[in-house]
Amino acid sequence: MIELRAGASYKTPPKKGTAIYLAFGKKKIRIPVNPEELEIQYPTDHKTYDVLGVGQVVVPRKPSLKTVSWEGFFPGDLGAPYVNSGAKDPEVYVKWFEKAVRGKWRCRLIIARSGLYDTNMSCLVSDFQTKDKGGEPEDVYYSVELTEYRPYAPDTVEMITEEAVPGDGGEGAQAEAEASLETPREVETPVLRVGAPVIVNGEYCYDSYGSKPHGTANNLSTTVTRIVSGNPYPVHVGHYGWVGEGQLQITG
Repeated sequence: MIELRAGASYKTPPKKGTAIYLAFGKKKIRIPVNPEELEIQYPTDHKTYDVLGVGQVVVPRKPSLKTVSWEGFFPGDLGAPYVNSGAKDPEVYVKWFEKAVRGKWRCRLIIARSGLYDTNMSCLVSDFQTKDKGGEPEDVYYSVELTEYRPYAPDTVEMITEEAVPGDGGEGAQAEAEASLETPREVETPVLRVGAPVIVNGEYCYDSYGSKPHGTANNLSTTVTRIVSGNPYPVHVGHYGWVGEGQLQITG
């Protein structure tokens, strides 16, 4: 038995739970029924190479785009105890997701976890599917996948040049003349090496001697994985096969 003392203040503990929101511009919706499980993937883009005398090595790269996916349903009975407050008819949610896919809308996923960390991610709806089940005519079952969006516009830099003004003794013009006398920098020639990005054209072979089976590359973008010397096809590219140096265009 709990004894309440005069002047004492007691608060009801807050309810713990998870809320999932999607913001499309100024419109923010809450998923009406929390899914049974929610999966977040954090893929990587590390590259592995076979190095002569060392073996297999891994070169770290920047993380790939995160993906968030789940399966759930939009309920027809909005008064059910498991339905979140403010829920709307299933048709409303289906139309929102369909418009987001067709219009390539960028949205924001917000997963609020009581007492834990939150997820806040700019994303695109990369996959959305619906399904009707027999015996449940009012509910619409669905699956959705959201892919992280990263801005890719190049940074711009404004170049400010100092110009000569009347009365400056021609200092601006002199600086411009001195700049024009600078020795041009030498352009570095790309070097054929393991890990070099290349574009491949022509036939690639099973081994460096030209054995079959053969395949054909047409502007194939890949990387150099092995190099041998003295053989007709000394360069191995990607997981495809062996080619001659004349078939390669080094891009970096």
